[in-house]
Amino acid sequence: CREKEQITKMTMLNHRRRQSILAFLSAAVAGSILFASVHNKRSYTSLLRNNNLEDEINSHDHNHGRQLSSLSKFTDPKSVTPRSAEPIIIEKPIIIENDAPNTKINVADAEHFQPINHKSRNNCQILYILGVEGATHHGFIPILENLASRQVDPITNLPYHVDSEPRALKAGLFGWFLGRIQKWGFSVTPSIDDPAFVQRVVQESCPDDGQKHILIEWASFPSGQEDDKRTYRIHRQHEWLSMSPEEIANTDEALSHPTSMNAFYQGYSPYVDIKFIVLHRPFLETIASHRDWDGGPEIHSNIIRGFMLMLRRFLDMHVFDLVTGRRLWSLVCVERIMAKNYDTKEDVVAARGRVLDGLANFLGWPSGECPHCFDDWRESTKDPVDVLGSENVGVLEEHMKWLEGVWPPPGEEGVAEQQCGI
Repeated sequence: CREKEQITKMTMLNHRRRQSILAFLSAAVAGSILFASVHNKRSYTSLLRNNNLEDEINSHDHNHGRQLSSLSKFTDPKSVTPRSAEPIIIEKPIIIENDAPNTKINVADAEHFQPINHKSRNNCQILYILGVEGATHHGFIPILENLASRQVDPITNLPYHVDSEPRALKAGLFGWFLGRIQKWGFSVTPSIDDPAFVQRVVQESCPDDGQKHILIEWASFPSGQEDDKRTYRIHRQHEWLSMSPEEIANTDEALSHPTSMNAFYQGYSPYVDIKFIVLHRPFLETIASHRDWDGGPEIHSNIIRGFMLMLRRFLDMHVFDLVTGRRLWSLVCVERIMAKNYDTKEDVVAARGRVLDGLANFLGWPSGECPHCFDDWRESTKDPVDVLGSENVGVLEEHMKWLEGVWPPPGEEGVAEQQCGI
């Protein structure tokens, strides 16, 4: 009887594993079809680090257990619009051989990953407002903070605890606040994904006090100046002033400034529910907001485009959360919440309401209702063409052509508020 019982248990376990594998492969096939559905005149794969992609994946897997997975080789990144219907449950490591040369994807390699702490993930959520310098982070933070502050946990009936200046997290991601790091017992600043360091940051940021904790981070790409007094692990680099966007995006310094997104996601995701809110502002307005930085609009545009390319690569390789299988990032088009782009006040209010509803749904929050979320929102009345000057606009318009198929990343199909112009 005992032998039969063991056989039955093994059969059921194998069945569940087969179901999990099929579920994941189905998602992979669907993603591959979507990724390859539209072809652009300029191959997206030429923008990737052709010689270093496999080394990067293998190195991260070996050293930190990272799962840097791209579901398929594809040509036009703007055609990527995969959606997750149900969470993907993976019980057994899977190796998928991609059709891209020399690329293997290690999925759910449990031997390399920290165990998933589901209680901690339910208790702690990090929202990273992801965007380049000038994408209106400062204007958007109060909107998100107000929306978060209105949430009440339906299970505990306790309000969410919201922190838009999470100092412990900033210490973890950027290496700031050395005194705090030393107080935690670290003589030198650890790597971003050091397990002991990560767990200390999470414990400090999200205590187990019955409340759900929301941490809002927003550091832009790039951040600060070359001589910034804040103790970034990697500062803004002078060499970027003479580099092309592709060269910038391929440097180790850019990949680690202001933080390493790969290390952040892979290090923190076992303990925290991470969501990226991708912020896109029209390109000319973005450059005009810092027109005198980096020696002028043209060079500043090169640096911004380099980080747009780098961020796009990260987003394409991290479409879904590897723990839940749900969507990891969502797009916010700043132009879609600007009053100047609508004919009536009613149209503005309706569009902004849809954006908030979409965000609440994406974040798994109970409510998207927020009558006063835009009370502190201010829009620039300056014409970016006037700010930049006619002598620069022609060059920047050529730069915008380069961005076609790269940035902004694709919004959700059929959602008007997520269809951004360049």
